[in-house]
Amino acid sequence: MANIYLDVLDKELERRGHKFVRYADDCVVMVKSVRAGERALESLGRFLQKRLKLELNQKKSRVVSVNQCKFLGFSSSTKFVS
Repeated sequence: MANIYLDVLDKELERRGHKFVRYADDCVVMVKSVRAGERALESLGRFLQKRLKLELNQKKSRVVSVNQCKFLGFSSSTKFVS
């Protein structure tokens, strides 16, 4: 259900030209700077609240560099064993 409901968010992120990854209700939006990340976080929070009546989890939502990013249990430092 989350994928269907959040399709509107996907379309908005595409319209804004953001690179992003989303799985169910978890999402990573990639931008070029911390300042751009802070602006995107604020405006996407407003978009979710106004358009979809959802609130961002303030404890889980933050701006970090790519080497500090953890998504679905994986990070850039995660080692994969084959």
